[in-house]
Amino acid sequence: MESPLQYQVAGARWKLEIPESVAQFLGQHVQCTWRAKESVGQLYSRDLTAPTIVIDQATLLKPLWSRRARVQFAPSAAMAEREKMFNQGLHCIGLWHSHPESTPTPSREDLELASDYAHAANGQLSGIVFAILGTAPFPAGLAVWIHDGSSLHGADSVRDG
Repeated sequence: MESPLQYQVAGARWKLEIPESVAQFLGQHVQCTWRAKESVGQLYSRDLTAPTIVIDQATLLKPLWSRRARVQFAPSAAMAEREKMFNQGLHCIGLWHSHPESTPTPSREDLELASDYAHAANGQLSGIVFAILGTAPFPAGLAVWIHDGSSLHGADSVRDG
């Protein structure tokens, strides 16, 4: 079994961990072909107080529409999913989506979405996870950020220990 993926924002006292099962799920949604459309989903954790926040589950939201370089989901569907997951003891800690580029970078729309999620979570979370799956072989193509409501902070891959 492979080690979980871990990420950390410079200066943070906590880490983010992506277990193998969640990494495999995300890896299934990389845009491997030129015709593949973007996918989007949410990220959930059971414990928000540990020094290592584990993403216990990633979901796939049904898009209203999707193209190679854009995807749109219904906020009401995302909210309904969050409520259902909360009733199962899971807290939404962020979003993921795919991009048709090797090393993903957030678009203007991505930055707005991350900011909106961070503002909505203000009071419950100090920031939200924003992950983009690029086309480079997984997990090299996975980019992770934390948005604190003001700006997006890159999270670097770290080794445990």
